[in-house]
Amino acid sequence: MVFIHPTPLWQEKFPCFVGSYPPPNVSFKLLIALGLFSSLSIAQAVTFTVTNLNDSGIGSLRQAILDANNATATDDTIVFQAGLSGLLLTSGGMTITGNLVINGPGTNLTINGNNATRIFTVNSGKTVTLSDLKLQNGGIQNSGTLTLSNSTIQSSTWNNSNGGAITNSSGTLTVNNSTLSGNSSSGGSGGAIYSDSGKLIINNSVLSDNSAGYGGGIYSYIGTLAVNNSTLSGNSANEGGGIYNGHGLSSLTVNSSTLFGNTASRGGGGIYHDGGTMIMHNSTLSGNSALENSSSGGYGGGGIYIRGTATIISSTLSSNSAPALSARGGGIRSTGVLSIGNSLVAGNASSTGKEVFNSGTFTSLGNNLFGENGSSGLVNANPINSDQILPGLIGTAIGPLANNGGSTLTYLPVAGSPMIDAGNDLLIPQGVTTDQRGYGPRIVGSAVDIGAVEVGALPPDQALINDYYQAILGRPSDTAGAAFWKSEADRARSLGLDLKDVFRVIANRFFTDAEYLNRTTSNAQYVTDLYHTFFKREPDNGGLAYWTQPLTAGLPRSVVLFSFLFSAEFDDLMQSLFGDTAARSELATVGDFYRGFLNRLPDNDGFAFWIGRFRVAQCTNATAVRAEVESISSQFLASTEYTSRQRSDRDFIADLYYVFLRRGGDVTGFNYWVDLLSNGAFTRDQVRQEFVKAAEFQTRVSQIIGQGCAP
Repeated sequence: MVFIHPTPLWQEKFPCFVGSYPPPNVSFKLLIALGLFSSLSIAQAVTFTVTNLNDSGIGSLRQAILDANNATATDDTIVFQAGLSGLLLTSGGMTITGNLVINGPGTNLTINGNNATRIFTVNSGKTVTLSDLKLQNGGIQNSGTLTLSNSTIQSSTWNNSNGGAITNSSGTLTVNNSTLSGNSSSGGSGGAIYSDSGKLIINNSVLSDNSAGYGGGIYSYIGTLAVNNSTLSGNSANEGGGIYNGHGLSSLTVNSSTLFGNTASRGGGGIYHDGGTMIMHNSTLSGNSALENSSSGGYGGGGIYIRGTATIISSTLSSNSAPALSARGGGIRSTGVLSIGNSLVAGNASSTGKEVFNSGTFTSLGNNLFGENGSSGLVNANPINSDQILPGLIGTAIGPLANNGGSTLTYLPVAGSPMIDAGNDLLIPQGVTTDQRGYGPRIVGSAVDIGAVEVGALPPDQALINDYYQAILGRPSDTAGAAFWKSEADRARSLGLDLKDVFRVIANRFFTDAEYLNRTTSNAQYVTDLYHTFFKREPDNGGLAYWTQPLTAGLPRSVVLFSFLFSAEFDDLMQSLFGDTAARSELATVGDFYRGFLNRLPDNDGFAFWIGRFRVAQCTNATAVRAEVESISSQFLASTEYTSRQRSDRDFIADLYYVFLRRGGDVTGFNYWVDLLSNGAFTRDQVRQEFVKAAEFQTRVSQIIGQGCAP
């Protein structure tokens, strides 16, 4: 039986009390998350499947791209058949002329361009997403809007050309959670990435062992470059071993990142900032070298060479060097305009200006730690009263470069370090609440610590757990409870689950716990608690009224909770704390069944069992996957653990929204499903089957099919 909902589509898609449309003053991001602004197009997007490793012909990647280019729809998707693995050797490049998403099979399949041409070319004006791909000996040419995620580009080599892995020409390029390694532009610029007159954003990625004439890791010219939560290591160039930022119209932002072990044969071992503006915050430069031995002393800057305008805040620069006899500035050489505060520049090496050599304009913003053994190591750079000169060896201030938590290597201040509580809180940029590692709060003790790491700060998951205790239960966390949920977060990571699911489980448990229920909160207070917990802000008046209306009309509180748990604003907050934690589709779906039906995270053995079933199906065919979706969801609902929860019909429908639609529902739609059960028109299993068939859930089933065999 195919169910046709009697209410307008927008009422069902947007979980609200049937009333004004659209609702007043509701967060635009929340509207987007709940589907209010969905649109229908006459030409529906198409999914093309790569079924073989041929370079051309039916079932090939090249043919899939040609078919997508020629399709009437503009936003198509290419996936790879389950189990496809090995080497795809291309004889020529593949040009993408329309908006396209390519979801690859991961590291099991290598696309090799034989260093003959770029593997992919993205035309101007087109929006393309490439994910879970492994590219070798080829790389990408981008002139459109390209997002590269969870991918690897390696061993792409170009002589007298720019951009070993990727060339970005007047385009927008975002690289997320990817590795670019062993690429080169001999005689050119940008060993990993060359960006000319474009926008380049690097998030949570690693660029290592790349080489070029200029910008061993990245070369950016007349554009914007942002490096966030990333590592650049072992890259080499004549100038700018890690990064070369060129031209007065260029801007560079380095945030919560580490550059270590990069080398320039001339200047700027870590960064050569040739012009424009640079802002560095919560970052670490270590072990970078500028090797040039020039009789004129024209180079140096083991960590950074600055010719433009640069501001460095809450960063740590140590063990960088400009070892040549005539070189200058082991940590920093500046001929431009440099301002620095709350930072450590100590333990670097150079014959002249071991920490900073300045021949431009130098301004201390205060609360820095310079030098070693009582010597500042500063040349033509005057500290101010709030700055310190390290009286002893560097080891009395920081430990070795190490994994101190987070995704990048950092220096942790040692016990008794003069860095601890010695910074200026006013120098912390607005909105920054964590240190380089993502640990918070940024201020522990009487003041922020100098450098990129805050002693005593908590990992973001532990800090957020503590926040949930306070926001929901109105009290600090107890030791045992906080430790349990932290161990659950660690376990979820080890299983490959989305970390957001941990906090969805915590929230649902806390909001339905007797400790919260005994507070007998009003609907308005309940909604306010949701805002505090998931958005970390007060509700606006329109939003507060909007969400209390359906509660007054009888919608269960849990359904409104689910709307918040899958809102875009909550996703954005979690992204800012943890980066991209999305799980593979089959992992996420099994996680949904545990979270939504059993109100807990999966146990390890059970999770492995259900994932094993899904993965056998993924390596078989689409029909097998769909059969397992039906079977597994049915078995969860028939389980003793679920039936022992004694869920009412209203609870049951709420669970279905939570599991299959990943959202709440509106009053009319919710009550319709409840009435079907209460009047005996449908059994619970029949209603479950209708939710399984819902387009929203089937989209996720298609993703399980499209991801194919696990790597």
